[in-house]
This record gives sequence, structure tokens and C-alpha cells, in this order.
Amino acid sequence: GSAGAAGSGGAGALPDYPGQPPAGKILWGAAVSGNGDPVVRHETPAGHALAVRRTFYQWNQRTTALIKTATDDLAHHRVPWVSVKTPSWAEMAAGDHDAEIDDMLKAIDALPGPVWLTIHHEPEGGGGVNAPDDPAGPSGHVAMNERVRQRMTALKVDNVALAPILMSWTWNPASGRDPEEWWKPGIYDFLGVDHYRDAEDTLLTATWATVRSWAKGKGVDVAVGEWGMRGTDVAAGQREEAWYDAAAGSDKDGQGARVVGLSAFDSSLNSPTGSWELKGEQLTTFWKLLNDPRTADVVP
Repeated sequence: GSAGAAGSGGAGALPDYPGQPPAGKILWGAAVSGNGDPVVRHETPAGHALAVRRTFYQWNQRTTALIKTATDDLAHHRVPWVSVKTPSWAEMAAGDHDAEIDDMLKAIDALPGPVWLTIHHEPEGGGGVNAPDDPAGPSGHVAMNERVRQRMTALKVDNVALAPILMSWTWNPASGRDPEEWWKPGIYDFLGVDHYRDAEDTLLTATWATVRSWAKGKGVDVAVGEWGMRGTDVAAGQREEAWYDAAAGSDKDGQGARVVGLSAFDSSLNSPTGSWELKGEQLTTFWKLLNDPRTADVVP
């Protein structure tokens, strides 16, 4: 595979990991409902490609739909950010599924550009259940990802950035969770986080500031796999622009880790408090920001 810089890199700096955009630029994009087509939804009306596209897969799709979509993304100058649900975390960590992991990694490695890979996103437990998605718990999730990293190294995969996607809520003391339990040095290329605000209010919250400072302490960048906030009016568009501006300037604001990507959850799926689809001023602002010079041009 080709590691591919996202953009020319200004000073010609090579990325620290596949798909990392040049300083001062970000990957701005979305998950479109049900792995839907971003061309009709965003790229035609905006006149610009998504820089990142977030999609979701089951284990039996890891060498089929996942690869087909990632191929299409790279052809359209998007960084594919794919996640896959897995068999038992303990079995994965023990090596029981190495051949299947290898098949997936080889298929991704054959692609002509960078791919961001997440193994079981939001493992802490969704749908209001504050318990991990698998009985192996945090240590099992880490061990599974460590096994995937070992296979990447063994196969010399050079175009994949491996990242978890945790919930920003995990950094809020009210969650009762410890993000340290979900992390181990030497496994991940960056930290992925899903960040929602179920109110007509800023995404630049105290919890978000904590995420950035924590990641800085780990020496990694942050990217957002899903974000959503409420509102369709001019003020909502302004909040979205502030979210973008903060990420684009994050490499030099002294406020913690650099934020390299923001992917909107432009979807109504699995949304018990209401659809997060971009509408009104949030949608038009999203399109405007795709054309902002700070949005990285992805060159596979």
C-alpha cells in the first residue's frame, strides 16, 4: 500500500502516520447515513470532496464491502476511516482469528492510499448501557488491538493508521470510566473520539479540552470519528465554524493535542434522542468548510 500524504505537506514534511494532514490543515468530512453515498449528499452540492469518510462494517464484510468502499473513497480523494466489529475480543487477542485479521490487512495494504482503521468503535458500551460491549472489558479491547498491531508489523503494512474510537464521555468524571484502561503505548497511531452535544451549544466543552490534554500527554493526535450538535439556525452554523477553526489551529494553540480530523455523523441511525443529520445552516456551513483552504486535499 501507499502511505500517501494528505496534501502536499507545505514544507514537504512526511506524515507521522498514514493520512496525517499537513500542519494547519484538517480532514473535514462525514459519515453519511448507512454508509451512504457522499457524492450526491455533499460533494456535488459543495463542489468539493470529503477529506475523510467514516464507514462501519461487520466482521464478515472486512474483505468485501470494507475494501470496496475504501477503494471508492481513495478514488474520490477521501481518507477512508473504517471500523469493524469483531468476534470475541479474547479470541482475537489470543490469536484465534489471525488468519482473518491477516486477510483484512493484506486487502487494505493492497489499496493505493492511506486508510484509518478502528477495531470495534465505542467499545465502552452504547445505547445507555455503561458496560463494555464484550465481557473481556477494557483490557481485552486493548489486547485485541495490540494483536492487530502485531499482525500489521509482521505483514509490513505501511498504509494503515490504527486508532481506537472512544466516547468523549469517557473523559467526563460522571461516566465513572478511566480512559487509561482503554489505552496502551505503542499500539495506536492517534486517538479517535466520538463527541456529541445534545443541545444547541458549543462542542468546545470542558470534556473536549480534557480529551486534548490527555492525548497530548500520550504524544498522539486526536481525530473525531463522529460529532453532532443540535440546531439549524445561523448560530448553529457559527458553532460549527468555531469547531472547525479550533481544529485547524490546534497545532499551535497550546491547548493540547493536535486535532487532525473531524467527521460529522450525518445520520439518523442509532440516534435515540433524534437524528444528527446536518440540516439548515449546519449543512450549508459544512459545505462551505469543505472548500476552506484549511481542509486538506487528499492525494492518495
